Amino acid sequence: MTLTRGIRALSTGYYRDFLDVPDTDENLSTYIMMESKQDNCEVSVANAWPDSIMLNASMTSVEISSDIYMERRENAKLIAETKIYNNPKIDSQSNISNPASCCSKVVVNFENIGGYVLGKDVQNFVGKDFGDYRINLRSNCLFEKEFLVSSHSISEIVDQEGAVLHEHTFAKCKIYPYGGFFEYGMHPQLVESCIFRAVHDGNSLSLRISPLSALRSLGIDPCEDQREESGYQFVGVKNFSEPQKITLYDELKNGACAIEITNRNTKEKSIYRSNAILHVPKTNLITINFIGEEL
Repeated sequence: MTLTRGIRALSTGYYRDFLDVPDTDENLSTYIMMESKQDNCEVSVANAWPDSIMLNASMTSVEISSDIYMERRENAKLIAETKIYNNPKIDSQSNISNPASCCSKVVVNFENIGGYVLGKDVQNFVGKDFGDYRINLRSNCLFEKEFLVSSHSISEIVDQEGAVLHEHTFAKCKIYPYGGFFEYGMHPQLVESCIFRAVHDGNSLSLRISPLSALRSLGIDPCEDQREESGYQFVGVKNFSEPQKITLYDELKNGACAIEITNRNTKEKSIYRSNAILHVPKTNLITINFIGEEL
């Protein structure tokens, strides 16, 4: 008699819950296939799904192509303007000096190389088929992180001291979305949303661009308004979605990327979600680890 324990079998049969048989401190749900050959009885329970799957991937950015403008007006008089994207003027105190480092989204693509763990067995593979399984991908795109961008020209009405009109009162500044921060070789922990504010000096208008984390390190939440007795210190960005408030690393680590796996023998399907990321330094390459939703 042979016994192989696992989560599911490769063929159908009698189903029961082994509530009284712990395996590494967890209860098992198994399919059992019994075959009788004369006086010999063979029991075989096979692991139908890999414990984890690792996929090699690359990160690429999609540029922001727009000629929209930022302008300041005092009453009806235009006092300064600049482009928001496509060669804007950048303020000297900006955290991001190169606006080309900002993008509309980052795409994570499967590089057709991976590996998987099945019990004590660790195997590498090339392509979308591996062992008895297949990754169901129509293209090599695993995940897209989209960022909020300013999609139309902005006109700020200011008073003589430069305070910006907001809802019948004035604020020292208003903050706007500026896409996402991404550069070649960057760790996914640094890939995040950006914001900007306009800085007016004489007849010149420049942009001060920052990642969200730069303001948060100063104790400022750029997604909320900061108001004091004297009025608004600044008006934040309210329309960031929850994923746009975190880094690419945190989003992938928390399961935002999902892949569907088919067992080619049983035709069953299972969903695996990302739970860990390894970055290859000085490259755009990462390895994403996936675990099954049922594991």
